[in-house]
Amino acid sequence: MSKVFFTSDLHFSHANIIKFCPAFRPQYVDEMDEYLISQWNSVVSPEDTVYNLGDVSFAHDIGRVEAVLRRLNGTHHLIYGNHDALIRQHAPRLLNTPKHDGLPLLASAQDYLLLKLPDSKQKMVLFHYPIHEWDGCHKGWYHLHGHIHDRIAPVRGRVLNVGWDLHGRLLEASDIERFLSALPKVSHFGDDDDKAWLPSSPEQAAADIRAILKKHNLQ
Repeated sequence: MSKVFFTSDLHFSHANIIKFCPAFRPQYVDEMDEYLISQWNSVVSPEDTVYNLGDVSFAHDIGRVEAVLRRLNGTHHLIYGNHDALIRQHAPRLLNTPKHDGLPLLASAQDYLLLKLPDSKQKMVLFHYPIHEWDGCHKGWYHLHGHIHDRIAPVRGRVLNVGWDLHGRLLEASDIERFLSALPKVSHFGDDDDKAWLPSSPEQAAADIRAILKKHNLQ
């Protein structure tokens, strides 16, 4: 039976990521690239699907990017990250070039994806960045993201960083359920004290908003 996986921020060909997030990365770039490919292919078969939430490679040569994509098993869907400009530029080519298993280098590439897996009760909002509120958050829909590497976003609700540097592995759909299914839904209108005010004028509202923003950023 085919499986579905999620990951983000693999950062192939990026030397500095080894210094920033060394926990699940070998010491040298070439070694790191080979390790990430082997880890991917050790769990992903050609029949499986991977949703990659961005920042694939720091290579400046699209040929190097292609060489990596060509070796990765499975149907590979990309959610663009902030370091995927080269892939975005060459997307038509990557979407129409086959790799070793006959599948395209990328099956799709987009900025945002609303996903419903057949075996999941909840829809998933896939976006590279963590967002405070997402479509269906008050219904219990999941939000999967990357971008912040080995950190957990201070966001309420069923939200999960699927980044490589946090988990050290690709996550299966069952992992997502285990992390998120028991978490509470987000209230549609919120219950923060910051909302419990009735400004007397637009000027007073502006002053209150500045005070709240200052408080949040000094915590």
